[in-house]
Amino acid sequence: MIDRGGNSRPLGKIIMIKRRNIMATIKEFVENYKNKNFINTKQGVEERVEWIKRELGLTNYIPFAEKRELCKNVLDACCTKENGLVKVDSVTRYILFTISVISKYTELEFSSGEDYDSLDEYDMLCESRLLNPILELIGDEYATCNNMLNMMMDDIIANNNTIEAVFEHALGKVSDSLDDLIGAFAEKVEEMELDLSQIDIEKYKGLLDLIPKK
Repeated sequence: MIDRGGNSRPLGKIIMIKRRNIMATIKEFVENYKNKNFINTKQGVEERVEWIKRELGLTNYIPFAEKRELCKNVLDACCTKENGLVKVDSVTRYILFTISVISKYTELEFSSGEDYDSLDEYDMLCESRLLNPILELIGDEYATCNNMLNMMMDDIIANNNTIEAVFEHALGKVSDSLDDLIGAFAEKVEEMELDLSQIDIEKYKGLLDLIPKK
């Protein structure tokens, strides 16, 4: 689940898997909403909610496996490993999760691509005050997905950010350093021309006698 390269993926590169044909882009949806000019009265508010609900083409439920895949994609994008510990970009996690849920439960399309940032479309929904009404219409399903996301995040932290994991990472670095040191020493020994017949063994025998016997 963690990106082995240590880098989180840009929001625009997360591909939203749709279950139906796309009705409208976020930009089209927001422009159509603004053109309606709903008045701020009780009737106007009710008409506004009904219009949003109708235009979204809401899906009331998605299977558990799809919820889990959605959460996994979000965590893959916002979690990285550094010095043996898992770190999470909480802002990216929230925004990407919200975008993913809206894309999954409605017929709205968030643009995606290497050079596009879905934050622009997220801002469009916030600026036009459409984000909260959309999430409220998705309702309990949003809360269920969010709970699943939190549980999966807790599991990642519990399974990775332990004392054992930190020591394992540190020992791995020490082992790599020792391997490099031993390798370098071995190369130096191979380059040396040693004539052991010229060494006076008796000269060093006294040193050997100083070593405690087991």
